[in-house]
Amino acid sequence: MSVDSLWSKIDLSVQGTSSHGAPSEGEDSSFESRWKAWPKWTVRLLDGVGSLVWLYIFVKLFIFDVDNYLIEKFLPGAGSILNYRFLFIGGLFVLLILFSKGRRLKYLYVSFFPFVVAFWKVPKWFYKAKSWVAVFTFVNVAATAIRHLKFNLITRFCAILALVGSAVISNRVLLAICAAYLGLYFFLLMTRTIWFSVRPSHFLKSQQKLIDHVSSASFVAQITSVSPQLRDASIEKFSAAQLATFQSNLGMAVLCSRATYYWAYQLEKYRKSAAALILSTVAYSSLYLQGTIAFSAINWSILKIDPAAFSYSGNPSYLQVAYYSLFNGAGSALTPVSGIAIFVKIATNIVAPLFITALVTQFLINRRQVEQDAAAQEAVAKIKTAGVELEKRFRQEYEISTEEAITRLQDLGESFFMTVIVAMSSQLPPDYDSD
Repeated sequence: MSVDSLWSKIDLSVQGTSSHGAPSEGEDSSFESRWKAWPKWTVRLLDGVGSLVWLYIFVKLFIFDVDNYLIEKFLPGAGSILNYRFLFIGGLFVLLILFSKGRRLKYLYVSFFPFVVAFWKVPKWFYKAKSWVAVFTFVNVAATAIRHLKFNLITRFCAILALVGSAVISNRVLLAICAAYLGLYFFLLMTRTIWFSVRPSHFLKSQQKLIDHVSSASFVAQITSVSPQLRDASIEKFSAAQLATFQSNLGMAVLCSRATYYWAYQLEKYRKSAAALILSTVAYSSLYLQGTIAFSAINWSILKIDPAAFSYSGNPSYLQVAYYSLFNGAGSALTPVSGIAIFVKIATNIVAPLFITALVTQFLINRRQVEQDAAAQEAVAKIKTAGVELEKRFRQEYEISTEEAITRLQDLGESFFMTVIVAMSSQLPPDYDSD
């Protein structure tokens, strides 16, 4: 059976406006009153409370025991009550949820505040920004962090331990180990920062693979192709349910085709944007800050191991050592005397111009690299090729172009798919899908 006969089975008169399942006016007003939006001051108050609660949890788990500190400072003899704190807090939370009917949602908002931020506030901010460059930048950063999560967690955790050790340990051997690790950590960090700032973007290639997997997935073919039941020769005219199924499949097929081109176009805009330059600037700024911290801890450890390693007057503080450790910290109150102190200072003086040279070079070549990155252009081109394949598949399935399908969807009274399709098509340059 040809596809032309599918179009002859369409009878718009079977489309009804049944109100079955639609809420009545009274039910709708009741629903709106029950779920009325919170005032802005309420949301901001809950955001503040949620931030404080989860800041307390973070500090307690990863920095120091706030409870013990407060009890010892203000109630020295009441330390035993801390043994029952989790039972008390858990019981109080359950009671609030059970017996505070009007405020349950607010308590849950605070309790799951990190999820509110991740799955509501961040997407809402991106929606208001209306910038796919911002979305791709965020996804790029998140994907990179996940790819290197294990390495970053291990190295940074050990770096924190080394920083704490250089501040509180007195044993010379352990101080030397902490200083050596911080030097190695900074060298690895500097190498990786420079390497990742000049190599082709892995993110764009991953988008190409994602589009390939999605476009070839069986479920995509299932929801975009004509159902075999609708091709049955015994069906002369579609029923309302069959017409809705055909309309849904047609709309989804057009949407997938348009979305592929739209995705390629937005990635091309991202490739040409200053996002890579901004990310590199942030990375180098972080490198500078971490380098200053690392060299400060290294020099502090050397000073604790051998006070005669430096020439100074009085008793130098950590801030003085930190100023001396700055890449431009000339004129400080300390002067290196021992071999290891001079070596570290020479390393600092070598890193400083190397850092500046790498940063300036990155600024100079970044625009040219972004514009002429062959790997990125190939990724965008292959995504567009996937769009061409979807278009061919669409023509074979429905024997019309996507442009004509959009017109027929309008005739069918489609609203949801048309809203999305028109919004995406309006942002594409003319004839972008024919390049």
